[in-house]
Amino acid sequence: MRQPDDAGRGRAPMAVIAIGIAAWIAACAAPVPVGLPAPERAPSTAPSTPSSPVRPGMAASGATSGMAPVLRWPVRTAEHMDAWLHAFAMLTNDTATVPLFRRGYRDSLTVRRNQLTLFTALDSNRQVLATRLAASPGYRDAQFFPLEMASWEVLRSLTERFLAVDGDLKRAGDRELAARLAPLATIFPTAADRDWLRLFLRSVTDERLRFYAETHSRLVRSRAAVVTAVDSLWQRVYRPRFDRFLTGAGLRTGSLVLSAPLGGEGRSGAGRDKQLVVLVPFPQRVEEAHEAILVFAHEITAALVTAIVADNSSPAERRSGAAERAVTMGQVRAGALLLERIAPELVTPYQRYYLAQSGRPAVTLDGAALRMAFQTRFPFAPTMHDALQRQLDLVLGGI
Repeated sequence: MRQPDDAGRGRAPMAVIAIGIAAWIAACAAPVPVGLPAPERAPSTAPSTPSSPVRPGMAASGATSGMAPVLRWPVRTAEHMDAWLHAFAMLTNDTATVPLFRRGYRDSLTVRRNQLTLFTALDSNRQVLATRLAASPGYRDAQFFPLEMASWEVLRSLTERFLAVDGDLKRAGDRELAARLAPLATIFPTAADRDWLRLFLRSVTDERLRFYAETHSRLVRSRAAVVTAVDSLWQRVYRPRFDRFLTGAGLRTGSLVLSAPLGGEGRSGAGRDKQLVVLVPFPQRVEEAHEAILVFAHEITAALVTAIVADNSSPAERRSGAAERAVTMGQVRAGALLLERIAPELVTPYQRYYLAQSGRPAVTLDGAALRMAFQTRFPFAPTMHDALQRQLDLVLGGI
């Protein structure tokens, strides 16, 4: 997830919550750059539409006779986002309680690459990149950088421009472009940091050219029925159920992106036009289509949980990492609380899904036993839990 800045203290009214969430999105978004050099052509193996919506859904807004409907929350796939995240997944030793990447992702991709006897720049530079990444956890914030980009060409071009000016935004020559590059300047402030980014970009570019673009394209084609199932379930059934929360939080429009590398932690951040982009795991089977909805519930509560934890944690807890752990636990609990209010039939699947994600499968548990296992695995302070319930009621009530 993308965490917003600390929110103001106290029990905020719904309008303040909505403004705060909107400000969170706006704070990490920037205008489209002007005067970028013509991007290189994507390799022939890349999908023709790197960030493409699936077929038009049924729940549209603003449609008029003779015009194509405009989806408020379309379901999409985005090869350029996945290529970037794939590289991070291959470099990360993922030990989080809620995994950042799909369980077994790195091992399964390594097997596939070995079968192809493939060795790319990501392989040759892996040790150097992984060592520095482990020592510099702030680099992981770069995972959110592609969310605003329309394509791999734009992502690569902007990163190259940042490296060309050596991180000096005053040399960007354009205020809008400087704003677009600002996230990278924050994440990679020193020459050594930018050396890592330069090597990472070179490695992921080669990886994408020789392996990932075609692999992703093949995966999307093979899961066409899954995409259709997720889109139908989302647009026909659950997007309308989420509508009160999305409207109350000031999130009437956005994108739901199915991402192959991701695990239950998901990702969310500002996309183009300052709208929220929510990345969820790409289900492997039609029967698992609802899992995309479960992780969406987890991700969409990020701003509320982060504000509540900031409100109820000390500077010492923030320095020690206790507050960050509370956000992780609280977000899992928040998704369940939201579903209790808008889609109670998904609460049990949600609890089982996140227990399984954490390495504690609970397929035989039900009812009170399942709830207890879920609450034990994802503890959240009662004071924060009560505050979260109140904030959810405010957003859903529109007070």
